[in-house]
Amino acid sequence: MIILFCMIFMCGYFVWAFAPFLGSAVSGWITPALSEWAFKLPVVLAVYGILVIILWIGYTMATTPPPMPLERPLEFEREEASGIVAEEEKEEQ
Repeated sequence: MIILFCMIFMCGYFVWAFAPFLGSAVSGWITPALSEWAFKLPVVLAVYGILVIILWIGYTMATTPPPMPLERPLEFEREEASGIVAEEEKEEQ
């Protein structure tokens, strides 16, 4: 069903975009000015889509509260730091 819809949509878009070149039967009901929108509309929609994504990211960044500070450092950070210090002491001896 989706494939059939896509094929019909593709044929319709082809006729819409190339109507001035397909002959007088088609160009009678699709003018060159209307056919020009077949190229403008996807570009405009793509630009607006990108702008909406940027707007959404900016809104999310502006409205997300900062993380709560930790009351004490995490345990794995202490272990890593003490491991580094222990290795340095071993190398010095």
